[in-house]
Amino acid sequence: MEKHSARAKEFVALGLLTAVLALCGALRPRDLHSQNSSTLAFSWADAEKLEVLPKDDIFFTNNEAQFILKIPKTLPSDVQTELPNFPEGVTFNSSKKSDYITKEGNAGTEVDLWFTFRQTGNFAFSPLVIYVKGRRYVIKFKPVEVYENPRTINPRLIVVFDGGETITADAKKTPTLTLESDKAARFTIYLQYALQAQQYAWNIPKDSLFTEIKRYTEKNAPRKSSDFTTEKVPISYFEWTPFTTGTTSLPEIKMMVTAYSGRSVYLTTPECIVTIVPQKKDAQAKSGQEQGSVYAYAFAQDTSENKEKEKNTFSPFDCAEIARLRSLERRAVLSLPKIRAQRIQAERAAGITHSDNEPNYCLFFAILGANVLLVLLAILFFIFKKRFEAAVLGIAALGALFLTALAANSVLKRYGVVVGGEISPIPEESAITKSAVNGGSRVLIKEETHDWYYIVYNENGGWIKKENLAAIK
Repeated sequence: MEKHSARAKEFVALGLLTAVLALCGALRPRDLHSQNSSTLAFSWADAEKLEVLPKDDIFFTNNEAQFILKIPKTLPSDVQTELPNFPEGVTFNSSKKSDYITKEGNAGTEVDLWFTFRQTGNFAFSPLVIYVKGRRYVIKFKPVEVYENPRTINPRLIVVFDGGETITADAKKTPTLTLESDKAARFTIYLQYALQAQQYAWNIPKDSLFTEIKRYTEKNAPRKSSDFTTEKVPISYFEWTPFTTGTTSLPEIKMMVTAYSGRSVYLTTPECIVTIVPQKKDAQAKSGQEQGSVYAYAFAQDTSENKEKEKNTFSPFDCAEIARLRSLERRAVLSLPKIRAQRIQAERAAGITHSDNEPNYCLFFAILGANVLLVLLAILFFIFKKRFEAAVLGIAALGALFLTALAANSVLKRYGVVVGGEISPIPEESAITKSAVNGGSRVLIKEETHDWYYIVYNENGGWIKKENLAAIK
């Protein structure tokens, strides 16, 4: 009986196993068929929505560029590609097919294509031909613009007049421009294909008025070398009024800039033939009434400015004395008004009529102490459950904290008095460009080396020899 019972159990188990296998075999084809019919049904409507897209927004010469085509509802084994004819200056490198999953969870195929552009310009490829399960589809490429490699591209200055005339250095022939004498012409200097303008200066044209109206310092913020842009960055806005007729050139504006390669490049305004013609009679008569006194004042002011520059010739002793008085002004307590008056008198004797006061350490510590006291009082009132008084003192403490931050920002900065001389973009006497600094000027010291200070003067930075500056301590 036991043998018959064991054998019966074996037959029952074998029967159950056979039934399960039969059920799995019956369900599996149905599931796969359902998947193929629901997720792998690629159609003409799907193909019309496709486009071969560039991976990046900007392409450069001699760099590998990638294009991507995502085909939904397909498997890589069902997709074949037929490469098109490529434009001149384009080299095909390689291609690859791989799986990808859509946001809806459906299977798809990604086709990656890699090219190298040897030339700059706008490129439009012939359509890409693909076959999905033997059916032929034509997919368009998105056109792209290719730029010169940033590491080899040269920065350039662009001059744009208010009338729309644009002067660039890469023109095939020297551009020409016609202006009227005694009539102001305004233009903007733009910088393109560069990371930043380090510093710049200009020479005032002969027989004319030349004024910087606006400087776009916020537009010329330092950028990373990877942040390539073709945007023209405005640097300065100028007004130029020539007085004599004839042929001349644009005012010379010299600029040291940082290229995308990291090197420093020296630039000047583009070459241009400027013809100055007499102003029209009607405009000249009106101009004479409205601007004649202005020109006379300008020339008179120029003479006075020249006299002022002659007067502002400082000796190292004068600058050292002013720097000493400013150092005392920083640390004075009760004698602060007296020392400040002595410093102002010394500056006026040297020809300086306007100057900033030095931040005072004692005033800073007084504001800091008041801030700490207000915070402690606010905490004590809060502990003794006097909420209203604690809130008032807390608000006062916040105001004192703001004043403390302002005072700290002033006190912690280093300043110096310039004897005279020139600043350069690099701490070397052999620097290509230099700009003059007026003697007696109070400047901000940012850093220093063994023989040089890096200072900020009139919103421009540069290096100056230590012997030409008296530091305020």
